[in-house]
Amino acid sequence: MKKDMIRGILAAAVTLVLYILVVFLFPFEHNAIFWVSVIFTLIAFAVVAASVYMAFIKNPDARSRFYGFPLARVGLIYGCGQMVASLLVMALSELLPWWIPVLVYALGLGAAAIGLISVEAVVDEIKHQDIKLKKAVSMMRSLQSKVSQMAAQSENAEIKALADEFRYSDPVCNAAIADAEADLAAAVDELQSAYVDGDSEAVAKLCRRASALLAERNRLCKLNKT
Repeated sequence: MKKDMIRGILAAAVTLVLYILVVFLFPFEHNAIFWVSVIFTLIAFAVVAASVYMAFIKNPDARSRFYGFPLARVGLIYGCGQMVASLLVMALSELLPWWIPVLVYALGLGAAAIGLISVEAVVDEIKHQDIKLKKAVSMMRSLQSKVSQMAAQSENAEIKALADEFRYSDPVCNAAIADAEADLAAAVDELQSAYVDGDSEAVAKLCRRASALLAERNRLCKLNKT
């Protein structure tokens, strides 16, 4: 990813240099429209840099970079559009009043800013929901792991059956079933202690209790989703 980032920076730098060479070597009229076009295009490159920073550098983890692609795309579309528009306006500068390109450039910059803000808000919400979902399934994943570990180490049919029940249960938790899950977690902890102590009678009893609590938890989970 670092190599891709370096390539992207080099490509942007080369594009900027080529743009500057074109606008200053080509015989454009160096009037107010010319300088306004150059200034707005330089601003566009800054916007592209900002969008790439927000997308890939601000949060360098892989998931954040994946979510950042829409941000970078908005910046790149605006940058390319501004660059092409500036060259076209420069070529037609003798036919246009100065305020038309200023208005067009300002509208483009405003649209890009709104687009970046909107996309960043959407990305932030997706990240928030992703984190929320991870937290929501952590309890059940933990309990499933405990029971599965016992089932893998034991020939006890009731523990294995309980492990299967956990495997096919909805892992997503919510506040409405927190009490039921707390009772289930306590039962699994007691089951684990009884299993370690080798108390087969307590294991059988606690397997039945955990199974009943899991069934009730799953029932409440379905009710709160309807």
